[in-house]
Amino acid sequence: MKLDGRKPYPLCVKNIILILIQIITTQIITQVPAKNIDMKEKIKTIPDLSATSPKHLEAIAAGNDHFRLWERNVIDEFKDIPDEEIKQRLKETAFPYGVVAENFIGDFNLATLIRNSDVFNAKEVFYLGDKKIDRRGAQGCYHRKDITWLSTIEQFKEIQKRYATTIGIDNISGAIPISDYNFVPETLLIFGSEGVGLTPAMQAMCDKIVYIEQHGSIRSLNVGTASGIILYEFVRQYQIRNNND
Repeated sequence: MKLDGRKPYPLCVKNIILILIQIITTQIITQVPAKNIDMKEKIKTIPDLSATSPKHLEAIAAGNDHFRLWERNVIDEFKDIPDEEIKQRLKETAFPYGVVAENFIGDFNLATLIRNSDVFNAKEVFYLGDKKIDRRGAQGCYHRKDITWLSTIEQFKEIQKRYATTIGIDNISGAIPISDYNFVPETLLIFGSEGVGLTPAMQAMCDKIVYIEQHGSIRSLNVGTASGIILYEFVRQYQIRNNND
């Protein structure tokens, strides 16, 4: 007899197939507990790297620099100084510029911008938008650098009045190459969101738009990376100008 044009398997072949399936299934089932036990053992062997783990505390007490740096990512000058004192010192030595992140989407990018603002010691840092901020990627910089949330354009305009010029960062038509632009003190730097860039409303409020020249195939830099380049360039120009004066 044929079923859908196919010959049925002989009975002995069917029995062999069923026996093989049963053997394979039994082996898999019996191996699962063993694998689970192995995984549990592996999990137990993972070292506890939390800041309060006994090994961590012992290492710090013994002066192990690796553990100490992991615990608190600050330069040697600030190692044993409370965060509030570090914050005050940074305010006293801050460079004359502010940073605004407009409608950032990614937590990593926003945390990177906050971290860069600490590294290049911006005077002020703002977030314009309605996203909740996950600050963990900022390596604790938010303890030593104030981050002000702006929920409306009106609030942004009030901040803008404190600065001499507002410079947007975006690679749009008419933007000035960073190599041709001279930053001035009291500049407010605006970074737009990933993919979209500066909103049209924000572009209209900027005195100039500056972009970073690129020499590869990709259209744009990651905004966190771009912020590091721009902030570095502002500080570099400011220091050269002051040294020459």
